[in-house]
Parts: sequence; structure tokens; C-alpha cells
Amino acid sequence: MFRTPLASLVKTPGMKIPGVFLCLLISSGFIACPAFAECGLPSGDSVQVVRVSDGDTLKLQDGRSVRVLGINAPEIAHGGIKGQPFGRESKAHAQQFIDAAKGRIRLGFEREIKDRYGRFLAHVYDSQNRSLAAEQLRAGMALQIAVPPNYSQMDCLLPLENSAREKKLGLWRSSYWQPVQITSLQETETGFRHVRGRITKVSINSAIWLEFDGQLVAKIAKKDWPLFMGKSGAYKKTDWLKLKGKEVELRGWITRRKSNPARQYKPLVLQLRAPSSLRVIDR
Repeated sequence: MFRTPLASLVKTPGMKIPGVFLCLLISSGFIACPAFAECGLPSGDSVQVVRVSDGDTLKLQDGRSVRVLGINAPEIAHGGIKGQPFGRESKAHAQQFIDAAKGRIRLGFEREIKDRYGRFLAHVYDSQNRSLAAEQLRAGMALQIAVPPNYSQMDCLLPLENSAREKKLGLWRSSYWQPVQITSLQETETGFRHVRGRITKVSINSAIWLEFDGQLVAKIAKKDWPLFMGKSGAYKKTDWLKLKGKEVELRGWITRRKSNPARQYKPLVLQLRAPSSLRVIDR
């Protein structure tokens, strides 16, 4: 259960199938080696970066803002909003990547090109096809996240985060970025969070709802069910029901639900969009 289907590796517009491209041995005896590439390849011409806004956002010379796909970096202080631990370090690490590339990058797009803020959603590469998202995860300067329909690199990027986490690199040294117990969440704690708790109830109707002790419920919308299919390629209700009593880690954006006096709802909801955002601790 919770494995990425093979279909997720199918080439999407402007992207190539994730993977490492190997050098070819030529009969003359020397190795012709194209630029190393991991987790996909860019397409199109190179563009100039004029500013690194934070660990996952860039401003281009042509005026476009780019939100780097595959990761979520700690926030930096802005507009009176307090920054998160390792926000400045994450930005500095992204800046090092851009400086080493002399400000020139290439972009790789998937199915959804822009977000609701008008930012372009893209994978970012230097001239050697090194991935900014991969470098941020490898150094522990961001968390992996996948948001459909842009999820082709999910299986490629997650192991990089797991390695950094095991080595306690970067933000994984901070208690802030360790999974927060759901029972300790307050109603005001919204935004991107990494949480942990035991599932007390599983309900399945027009969506899958995972309830926990405390203020939070997790939701898997029906449109996202295909991503959570098992090896059989079929959705199984019993797999979800078996999660009751299991301790899990979740990551994603928590929002506050509209109150309804007629029904008793948990005030906070975290929508799970991809299987990499749900980790079962005890099986």
C-alpha cells in the first residue's frame, strides 16, 4: 500500500523520465559522458536568476518568479512574519547553487505550469543538469513534497531526504522540524507542518478521512486516490481501514475548517495529496 504507481514515471510535457543517465563507452577507448542528471532533465533555453527569494523560490531576469517543484523550504522572515529555523541557511544554500551556476539555470516543467500566486512551477537545473531540489534535500535544507499533478520526481527525491534525515543534516538537527505530536497542535497552527499521531478513526465517503486525538483530521480527496493505489493497481477500502490504531507521520499544509454548529468537526484539516506525505511508523 502507498506505493507510487508505474504510471507516475511516464514522461510529462517538457520532462524526461526521472533517473540517472549513464556514460557511454565509445569503441575508440574514451568515455563520452553527457552531463550528469538526476531526477529528470530540463528543457528549453537557459535563463538568468536575479534573486534567490528563499530556499525554494527564485526571481528571474524576465520578471518571472519560480517556485521549485519537489521541495518545501523553511520560511524566512518577511513582512513582519517570523522566519522558521533554517530559513536563512536554506536560502544561503540555494544561493550557493545559483552562484556556482553563474546565475544561469534551465527549467523543467510538468503538467501544471503556474500556482495560484502566479509563480511558475518548475524543476531547476544548472548547466551540468544538477537539480536544485536534489541539492537542497541532500543537504537537509528542505523537505520533500509532491503536489499533483506535478509528482513525477516523488520517488527520486524522497530517498535524498531520507538520507539527510538519517545523518541529521541541516534542518533535521532542529527540534522544530521533527514531527510534532498532533495532540499538541493548537487551532491557530496552520500552514505547512510535519506532524505525527495515532489514527483513531477512518471514514470513507466522498473522501478518505483519517482522524486523530486532538484538533486535526487528514483528508485524501477522491481525485487523489489513484496515487495511493497498491501493487494491484486497484483501490482497496480495507487497506485504509487497517490504518486505524497505526501511528503515522504526515506532512502538508494545514488549514482551518469553517465552523458548522450543526456538526462537530475537527477544526484543522491536512489534505494529503501524495503517498510520500504519509508514512506509517508501526505496521
